[in-house]
Amino acid sequence: MVGGIGAGKSAIAEVLGGLGALVISADKIAHEVLESPEVKGRIAREFGGDVIGPAGSVNRAILAERAFTGQDKVLILNSIIHPAVIDQTRRIIETARGNGSCPAVVLDAPLIIEAGLKDLCDAIIFVEATDDLRAKRLQSARGWDRDELARREKFQESLIYKRQQADYTVDNSGSPEDAARQAAAIWEKIIGV
Repeated sequence: MVGGIGAGKSAIAEVLGGLGALVISADKIAHEVLESPEVKGRIAREFGGDVIGPAGSVNRAILAERAFTGQDKVLILNSIIHPAVIDQTRRIIETARGNGSCPAVVLDAPLIIEAGLKDLCDAIIFVEATDDLRAKRLQSARGWDRDELARREKFQESLIYKRQQADYTVDNSGSPEDAARQAAAIWEKIIGV
């Protein structure tokens, strides 16, 4: 599943999970990876010891402030986090495929294309929403302004490119019910129900 930040990829993944898919959240895996001592050590060396808070966890706000300043910093952060996230994601998918525990796996990963995870996918769903709606969602959920959204997205593939890589599109600019209907229709096509 690909799309812009705040487009609602996780919401669509949740809909597909309700239909029987195993949903893998790369963000959740990345948060777990951030707690490993090796990763915390590398992050502290690259981005400063004060990125690790008093409780011993990575302060993601400080890390983001320092990492999203230039392509070189983003590449360093990705080189620290992505390999572990990709390895764990591959293991989960292989296990699910091996035991036939679900009809499909949905990879809710904002950087499927950038992280080289596309080869794990039989189909790519692009979730779109208007820029205004995405900005409102991010302001409400994360306290980001438009500048922060733009700062983060400039280090990702363009939305045009992501849309071109997709096999299906869900327009998540309307009601949640409408988006859920679109996701269910795509599910039926993919699963062959």
